[in-house]
Amino acid sequence: MRLRQSAALTAAAATALVAVPSAAVAAEPASTLYVNNRSTTCTDFGSGTAEVPFCTVSAAARNAQPGQTVEIAAGTTYQETVEFTRSGTPDKPITFVGMDPSTNLVRPVVNTKSALVLSDVHDVVVRNLRVLGFTGAAVPTVSVVNSSRVVLDRMKYSLTGPVAVQLSGADDHVTVSRSLFSATGGVSVGAGVHDSLITANDFTWTSRAAVSVLDAPNTAVTNNTIQSSCAESVRIDGASPGALIENNVISAQHDGTTPNNCRTTDTNRGETEILVSAGSTAGSKIDYNTVHPWADASAYTWGGTSYPTADALAAAQPGQAAHDADYDLPFGAQLPETATVAIDSADPAAPGVDTDLRGIKPIDDPNVVNTAPGSGIRDRGAYEVAGQTTLTAQLITDLPSRQGPAPYTVKVTAKAVNTFNTPMAEYLFNFGDGETLKSTEPTVSHTYTKPGTYWTTVTATDVHGMTASAGTADVTVKEPGDLVATLDVKEWSEPLSLQVFADATSPYAVTSTVIEYGDGTVAAGSGSAHQYPGPGSYTVTVTATDAGGRTTVVKKTVELTNEKYTAALQPGQRVQLVAAPGGGQLVTTGVNYTKNVWSPHLLVPDNGARIWAGYVSSLASATTADQYLRMFALVDGKIYNADRNLGPASGGVAQGQWLPWKEVTGTGTLSGITQLSAASIGNSTHLVAVANGRVYEASSDRVTGTWSAWGDVTAATRIPVGAASIAAGTTGNVLHIAILGNDGHVRVADGDYTRGRWSFGDVTAAKGGPWGITQLAAASTPGSRFHVVALADGRVYETTGDYQAGYWTGWGDISAASGITSVQQVVAASTGNTLRIFGLTAGGSRVQTVTGDYTAGRWSGASDVFSADAAGEVGSLRMLTAAGL
Repeated sequence: MRLRQSAALTAAAATALVAVPSAAVAAEPASTLYVNNRSTTCTDFGSGTAEVPFCTVSAAARNAQPGQTVEIAAGTTYQETVEFTRSGTPDKPITFVGMDPSTNLVRPVVNTKSALVLSDVHDVVVRNLRVLGFTGAAVPTVSVVNSSRVVLDRMKYSLTGPVAVQLSGADDHVTVSRSLFSATGGVSVGAGVHDSLITANDFTWTSRAAVSVLDAPNTAVTNNTIQSSCAESVRIDGASPGALIENNVISAQHDGTTPNNCRTTDTNRGETEILVSAGSTAGSKIDYNTVHPWADASAYTWGGTSYPTADALAAAQPGQAAHDADYDLPFGAQLPETATVAIDSADPAAPGVDTDLRGIKPIDDPNVVNTAPGSGIRDRGAYEVAGQTTLTAQLITDLPSRQGPAPYTVKVTAKAVNTFNTPMAEYLFNFGDGETLKSTEPTVSHTYTKPGTYWTTVTATDVHGMTASAGTADVTVKEPGDLVATLDVKEWSEPLSLQVFADATSPYAVTSTVIEYGDGTVAAGSGSAHQYPGPGSYTVTVTATDAGGRTTVVKKTVELTNEKYTAALQPGQRVQLVAAPGGGQLVTTGVNYTKNVWSPHLLVPDNGARIWAGYVSSLASATTADQYLRMFALVDGKIYNADRNLGPASGGVAQGQWLPWKEVTGTGTLSGITQLSAASIGNSTHLVAVANGRVYEASSDRVTGTWSAWGDVTAATRIPVGAASIAAGTTGNVLHIAILGNDGHVRVADGDYTRGRWSFGDVTAAKGGPWGITQLAAASTPGSRFHVVALADGRVYETTGDYQAGYWTGWGDISAASGITSVQQVVAASTGNTLRIFGLTAGGSRVQTVTGDYTAGRWSGASDVFSADAAGEVGSLRMLTAAGL
């Protein structure tokens, strides 16, 4: 429906309030003047042609004639105060147009000057400029004085002084329309001004009243959106009769929040949103607004009396606010589609402009019943709800990635969501390479011919002119070329370690880079430091693949040696240690006491089994007659086993080689396992477990790999339930299990596999023992001697059961004899007639070892395992296991 003038205003002034004059269309080049201060040919002393434009807007203002349009080039700032001194005529206004309101910036040089001053002029239009002032300035940013038929349209105001736009003197028929006022001082209409139109503007965070009128009759404030003003939203003060306040959307406070730009305090905050003074009520009208006041304030003040709601004002002042409503507008200024009270409900007779702030004409919302007079379809506020809610843009290529060699073709599809089912008029695709395409189809193709990284943006415009924009992911175009892989292998500071660097380049995206280290370890990525399980010849292989389906392979062979590693594995009295640090892989080292050499500490190969040290809750190990280390780890209630050949190469297994980890199966289900221990008789390994306070045992031949079912040692021996710690060892064909009970007693269960029976004895009952034992360890030495090692209050003790002689010795204080102290975990192993004890100190920072030589009858002093002159330094450890050979 065509907007028509307010009848009330027509009666007040014969000329009334006219629609915004359109910019004159130049019939010939002389009708347009050009301003461009970025042009190298600009001058303020020329005629303002496109080839030789003016450098300043002020120069154009001094030269413009009626009917001329001044085009101000986009993308530049004009630091000046523009004084408009020339006038147009009603049918030939002078029009100043910024070619891009987001970049055409006008700002005064100092804060004592306005940016735009229109004084004693008429029939002038200023459109599409961004005007910037100074915080704290004492003058208005735009000043219109003693002027008539002036239009300020589609402007952007920010960082202004006390007032963004000030109308003063004998101004008449000045229009301020379709403009953004962000954190400004709003619009001030002063004494003597009449017939002003403030319409279709967006006021947000205004530091004072968004629209302030004083002694200025016949002011129309229509179709504005006003949010979070620090004072009133509309203030009609003094003697300003004939005011019209219609079709506005006003929200002082959304959801209890407070404006963050207020220069007022709570004590002088505006206590009403629309104020009409007693001297202004004559001929004034309030209607068709939505007004949401402060939670503790009033919506209206009429003639000095405040009214909290529209209903209260309408009841007291018939004819006022009859169609007003309270609507709490969410931040963002634009009406959501749920704001039905403000949709298709504006008074079409209110004066204003023919579009909303964005240039959208009134649209009928098919989902809302029209409540406007005469079935009008215009919405209240500065923004028309148009149904065009979102736009998505998808870029598709024939490749699995968005990278490839030129020429590179993509397909872009735009999908608009329009709740009104409004047809799309066109799509504008900007491919980012300087090429654009307008299409009526939502899907288009484009070929990039030059290397670069590009983003496509799409703007969809419906038949009403409503737009929505979206962007796609980027696409990278490369020069054509081959897939090339590189491999760099360097020695690393750690023993038996390499630093491996792999890279691959291709015009296509490299989809995978896989490194095979040559020891069974495979990893994706660009490489890292890698430690090998032992000396040998290893071929490192890099395989790279790109999105074009191409593959290339690069290989390098390296030889790794380590004398200490080799010496530690030679025949002699040997012990193998495995430790669990706080995270990462398990760590192992070995010592050959005969040759007095430690192997450097190495990582236990994981081979993809994910036996991460941080997840291991118990470790156990034993050696077999055929010189294999059998390693066991408890992870999340499951037991895993890995074997290592400590003897000569045999059966395709090299000396020192680890076999892959595998889960121990065939024993049956046993839940609640908390600790493991292990010992071997020949090639048969006995695995002992504590579960729910009971002790169980299962055995397996290393060669066959077949496990027996769990046997209940607690039931077979009738040892009291409540095992807290266990340690296993063997003498001859007998398995011995030392068991620490919850009662503090150390008992030993003996499984005689020759006689096929179990028995047990209570060592504590027979020999007493240290108070406060928390953990046990065990090992055997020749002569059927079983050594039980106990940890109590950080000190280490030992007792020996001589099964051949038939007695147990008393407890010996090993800490006193050797100096090993502050121990949090103790493990034991034996070599010949010697007992080897290893203690993990409190905090896991050190592993100390002491030796009990039963032939010589003495204990050695304590020494560090992980030191520079032994196995090398490591970080903190959580637990240990040891096995002798």
